[in-house]
Amino acid sequence: SPVHPARFIVEATKNIPENAIYAADGGSVTIFGWTYSQFQPRDLVWNQNTGHLGTGLPYAIGAAIATEGKRPVVLVTGDSSFMFHIAELETAARKNLPIVTIVGCDYAWGLEVGCWKKQVGPDSPETEAHWGKGVRFDQIAKGFGAEGVYVEREEDIGPAVERAIASGKPTVIQVPIEPYANAMDAPNYEEFKSWYTDFKAGYGAEAEDAY
Repeated sequence: SPVHPARFIVEATKNIPENAIYAADGGSVTIFGWTYSQFQPRDLVWNQNTGHLGTGLPYAIGAAIATEGKRPVVLVTGDSSFMFHIAELETAARKNLPIVTIVGCDYAWGLEVGCWKKQVGPDSPETEAHWGKGVRFDQIAKGFGAEGVYVEREEDIGPAVERAIASGKPTVIQVPIEPYANAMDAPNYEEFKSWYTDFKAGYGAEAEDAY
């Protein structure tokens, strides 16, 4: 502990039942998910190129309502993206929707930290890219009327996910993940970087000159 983000994805996704709807959100956590997910969803809700971070929980709620709560919904997300619309936990709890949210917490804007370190240098300050480690999403979930679980050991993640899905209750599982690995070791980062941070690679030299 903290858990390596690749192991976090493996453990978070290995016990998801076949009929589950998968929701994805976040930066580095989602990039790790592309490579290490153990679950191949029949239905996926994910906002990548057409929107913003934070859509995971609202999308999960929409999916659960659309299926009348008859299918579990599993959201795997990063902590920063989860905070965008965390108040929607009240909706999930009030409607008693079977949504299990698994939050990988590096207590930072992990993707931005990685971009800064790779573009500016390893000693870049990443001003305001980090936030307090005292935030407890499991307790926040309970405050909204949902269930909350805090897991530190990788071997406890899978069983926690399995129990939460079996309960049918809206549940948040918080897992601290290793921040440096989350920022710097995302698989296939160079391909991602080519359309996320490299303006020239993404739009061409002419557009860069115009900019």
